[in-house]
Amino acid sequence: MVELLNVRNLLKKTVREFFYSLNYIEVDTPILSPYENPDDNVENVESSFKDFSGKTYSWFLHTSPEFFMKRFLLNGAERIFQICKVFRNGEVTNLHSVEFTMVEWYRVGESYRVGIEETVSLIRECGRALKRETGVFKGAKTDLNETELITVDEAFREFVGVSVFDREGVRELSGEKSYETAFFKLLVEKVEPGIEKIGKIVVLYDYPKEFGAFSKVRGDVAERFEVYISGVEIANGYTELTSFEEYKEKFEGRNVDSKFLKALKEKPLPRCEGVALGFDRLLMVLTGADSIEEVIPYSTNCLIRETSL
Repeated sequence: MVELLNVRNLLKKTVREFFYSLNYIEVDTPILSPYENPDDNVENVESSFKDFSGKTYSWFLHTSPEFFMKRFLLNGAERIFQICKVFRNGEVTNLHSVEFTMVEWYRVGESYRVGIEETVSLIRECGRALKRETGVFKGAKTDLNETELITVDEAFREFVGVSVFDREGVRELSGEKSYETAFFKLLVEKVEPGIEKIGKIVVLYDYPKEFGAFSKVRGDVAERFEVYISGVEIANGYTELTSFEEYKEKFEGRNVDSKFLKALKEKPLPRCEGVALGFDRLLMVLTGADSIEEVIPYSTNCLIRETSL
């Protein structure tokens, strides 16, 4: 346990020093929020509390510090990062924990291309700090000194045998009626196992616009990327959306950050890139652990078993 505490401490120290060297400032945002996450693929963990009068509030533990950090950008911050606990419901596997640590950062004036460079540089810096040149997960090894950038379309052509933009072909090959369901099925069953064998840090970028989330769309492509080590997704980044109209459409019908949306109506978010990196997953592949719970002291997964005895 003490060894784990020491290595987590070293990794956090390395992350902080990396961002300080690039003139980022570290920020804090609320973990408990009245607003839901607008992403359909992420489920909130609810939490209730009372004020002094006894009134009960049903709020949410944040799934990401994204929108409070974007409020800072609207108020003039240009380079910010945060290391924080986040919570996502229904996520209990060897790669998932309901509670985990995230590193998230935003940089004004840049695109996802800079986000890719920063993410790869940060991973290598963390590897050097832990004296690791290889990432490992369940026998799959990655040379941390080598990187391969591959578009989502290139990956689908190589590992699936169809263009990702051939929506009918993707549905047909997967046996699914929904393009979204078909895309993720083939990504998990074909693309990620193929990526695992490359043996380098893999950057998968330029997603179909349907899967852009809060990223800028250019034609049929979303300026989004994901970084993989040994087949494990480590980070996710975008060239961020900036306009009120874009966010309003994404927020439609949800209990989301209305103050952020109101501020956007007065002035757009500055052009920026943003990245979220799974701290525990990075530590897992750097140490060769077989499960995320091995690198999280008293993880949710462990506590579930502890209380089920």
